[in-house]
Amino acid sequence: MSFQTRTRRFAAACALSLVAATTACDDNNSTAPAPLPTITATAAATSNLSTLVSALQAAGLDATLNGTGPFTVFAPVNSAFSALPADGVTRLLETGNRAILTKLLTFHVVPGRITASQLTNGQTLTTVEGTALPVTIVSGVVRVGGARVTTTDIAASNGVVHLLDGVMLGSLDVVDQAIIRGFSTLVSAATTAGLGNALRTTNNITVFAPTNAAFAAIPGGAPTTAAALTPVLQYHVVGARALAASLTNGQSLTTLQGGALTVGITGSAVRVTGRVNFANVVATDVVAKNGVIHVIDTVLLP
Repeated sequence: MSFQTRTRRFAAACALSLVAATTACDDNNSTAPAPLPTITATAAATSNLSTLVSALQAAGLDATLNGTGPFTVFAPVNSAFSALPADGVTRLLETGNRAILTKLLTFHVVPGRITASQLTNGQTLTTVEGTALPVTIVSGVVRVGGARVTTTDIAASNGVVHLLDGVMLGSLDVVDQAIIRGFSTLVSAATTAGLGNALRTTNNITVFAPTNAAFAAIPGGAPTTAAALTPVLQYHVVGARALAASLTNGQSLTTLQGGALTVGITGSAVRVTGRVNFANVVATDVVAKNGVIHVIDTVLLP
C-alpha cells in the first residue's frame, strides 16, 4: 500500500471519528423531558389548591398520593373550600375530626387514571372511600358529585387531576355534617343519649337540628341524662328523607319518638310545631349521605 493511500485512509478515519464524537456530544447535551411530578407535588405547585394540600397533610394522605397509584383526583380549588359553612374548614382540620376529613378527601379520589374523555353522562365511579360518585354531562358541562369540573387532565406521574368548583360532601353522614357545621351541643347530646351511631347508620332520615343557642335557651337548661335526652332528640328525627321542596303547609311528620310535627309554611317562612312549642326553620337541605338536615332555632319539647 502506497504512502499516499495510507495517508488518505488515515484522514478519512479521523474525519469519521470527529463526526462520531460530535454526535455523541450532541446526544449528551440534548434535553430529556423532565419527569412528571406526583399528584401531591402537582397540588403543592398549584396556587389555588393550597387548602387541599393543607387538608391532605392534616389527614396524612399526602404520602398516599405520592405513592405508585395510579389515582384520579377531583381536586376542589381554594374558593370551593371557602364556600363551606363558616369555620367549616377549621373544624375539618381539627385533630379530633381527622376521620371525617379522611372520609371527605378519599371521596374525591378514584383508583386508576381516568381522563376527561373517559367520563360519560350517567357514569358512576367508585371512590377510595367506597361511596359511589355520580357523573353528569349536560351541554358539555361535566359534574361529579354535584360539583363542576373546571379544568381537566392535569397529568401527574401517578395519575391525573381534575379541578372542581365545589367540595363534594356526599360521603358525610348527618352527624359528620352536624360536626362541621358547628352543632356541637346537638352532637354532644346525641353522644350522651347513645344515639350517635344510629344517626350515622340509619338511612333516609330527616333531622330538625337545633342550634347551640336553641339548646342554651331551654327553660331550666338542657337535659343532661340519657333518659331525659333520648325522647327529646328522637322528637327531632323523622324516619324519611324530606327535602324542603317536599314539605307542604299542614303536613304532619311522624318522629322517631312517636309524636308528630306539623309543618307550617307562610310565604318563604317555614316552621314546625310540636306538642308543646314550635321552631322556625332557619336553613334547609343540608344533604348528608343518609338523610337531610333542616336547622331550627328552638328545641322542640315532646
